[in-house]
Amino acid sequence: MGSSHSRHFLQATRLLKFTNVKCQDLPTTAGFTRYEYCRLKVVRRNHVELSLKVSLLQLPVRNLTTRLQCFQRRDGYRPFMYNVLFDFCKLMAATSRELSFERFIFDTIRKHSNFNHSCPWKENHMTVDKFGLDPTKINVPFPAGVYRLDFTFYAYGIPRTLTQVFFEKID
Repeated sequence: MGSSHSRHFLQATRLLKFTNVKCQDLPTTAGFTRYEYCRLKVVRRNHVELSLKVSLLQLPVRNLTTRLQCFQRRDGYRPFMYNVLFDFCKLMAATSRELSFERFIFDTIRKHSNFNHSCPWKENHMTVDKFGLDPTKINVPFPAGVYRLDFTFYAYGIPRTLTQVFFEKID
């Protein structure tokens, strides 16, 4: 029974796609970051790719933390399940594959980004290139609906950028 049940569970997510993205340098960034672009591109029906590039203007960055918050749309966007603050440098450096929400998210993005090394961060940008959501590879364990993920990046404890990614799950 186990395998047919899991196959059914995987088939349950028919559609997982980006619906919007918003990127902003926060007022506290103080010349530390600058978004070069932040966009979605429809590649084919129900397949949308995310690309973004933020320039880092004061290198190297030795201290980088991230707050990852999930919201579900129900009479506006309401907090949903996850609100984690973590050390981005440690996450990128970790060789252990302990399962956590942030590990799941960044491992999914990693192949389409330059998030492949730890700190000090010496590259003059952070990029995500042509990242699409594939429901056959990404098993999102929550109900159908419209969601928003907020990524707030802090350098030296000061919030610098906010990336809001909106997506829809249809079962």
